[in-house]
Amino acid sequence: MKRTNSFVLFGRAFKNAKNDFWVSIQVLLVATFVLALLFYFVEHTAQPEEYKNPWDAFVWAITRYIGDPGKFAGKGPVTLVGRYIDTFIGILKILIFAVPAGLVANGFRQAMADEKRKRQLTTYSERLKKAFRRKQCRYTRYKVVPRFVSIVDIEATQRMSTKDILDTIDFCNNFRLRNLATTQNVSEHPQDRLVVEHYSLEGQTSYGCKIDRGSDITIVSTSSVSEAGIGIFAYYIALYGGFNYISKEFDQNPDEPQSYYLVGDEHAEPQLEDFLKDLRELTRGENKWAIMMLSASGADEPQHPTQFHFVHQVQKKLEVQPTTTIQEDRFNQMYQALCQMLDEEFQLKSDLDELYLPVGKKNIAMQIGGGKDCNAFTLRTAFSVTEWDDRYIAIVRKMAEVINLQIGTGKAIEEDKAWKENAMGF
Repeated sequence: MKRTNSFVLFGRAFKNAKNDFWVSIQVLLVATFVLALLFYFVEHTAQPEEYKNPWDAFVWAITRYIGDPGKFAGKGPVTLVGRYIDTFIGILKILIFAVPAGLVANGFRQAMADEKRKRQLTTYSERLKKAFRRKQCRYTRYKVVPRFVSIVDIEATQRMSTKDILDTIDFCNNFRLRNLATTQNVSEHPQDRLVVEHYSLEGQTSYGCKIDRGSDITIVSTSSVSEAGIGIFAYYIALYGGFNYISKEFDQNPDEPQSYYLVGDEHAEPQLEDFLKDLRELTRGENKWAIMMLSASGADEPQHPTQFHFVHQVQKKLEVQPTTTIQEDRFNQMYQALCQMLDEEFQLKSDLDELYLPVGKKNIAMQIGGGKDCNAFTLRTAFSVTEWDDRYIAIVRKMAEVINLQIGTGKAIEEDKAWKENAMGF
């Protein structure tokens, strides 16, 4: 990393000390004004011709700081109290230069410390990335990025403290902290377990990630930033299928994470417009498909016999088509093919428009014209698959294949040798 030059450091130093600097100047000026006013009252009686009004006393106090090069001040004090005030003014003369200089110097030291820490965190980010060295899936032999790595493992393998790990996550924009307890059902009595997620910044945008592969199918992860596991699950479906990919990876306010699955809120982030614009561009047309990927069966939901929940039914009270797909026959064929494959090969169950509410006005599928301008549906996948099933890459690969055969190119997917390469992170 290139070192920052001294002028930039000085600018940062002044910025760091700016508030304290102005507060100290204000305090010293107020003190000067009060002392000058007292000086006027005691010296005006003794020297009325020298100190006709308070302004003369204030000018005298100010010139004491700069040595009176223009000879504007009157004579010095002749009273005892005036001499005491003169002494205090002399002390302030030292402070009015020493205090700001000390603050700037302290700010400079802080800027140098920040610069050193920045270089250190840059090094740590590379070490954190090594913790996400691609691992081989025993079912597919593909090399994939781990879904998460525990903080304890990172401490042990990368020799980083917990503070260093947390600071590095804040410093980098492609790592985030998760608590896996949120991915388990309450009946499982989940324990807090902090882990780190690593995600792709290919095609980085204001909201996260956009990858245009020229496909008629776009995989949409509206909640990667707020739901564990779903981002990487959706990313690999898009990668193996050769589909477009859009994902919300950033939050403007981490204290109030927002999903883009339901939009239209007056408090929505400004980046939402970019998200919707990009999504509409990729999905406009009756042969275009948008598949919204979300998590399901989390800590607040009861256990359910199905792991994949397809949602495309529209609320009946809306004066629109009953579903968010135009080509309903192709959708049904794809749904049946996916159900059969997931059941036969992985013993996983699916349902259609059963567990979750129908699509409403604020749903992302409606916002992009689902059922009218494009085909759109939601696929909610249980955490038990996205986070805890070690077959997930094999599941993802087969899902991508079925989706492509049914609503994509209709051809088998050719393997890319890059899927078996050994590399770190994304």
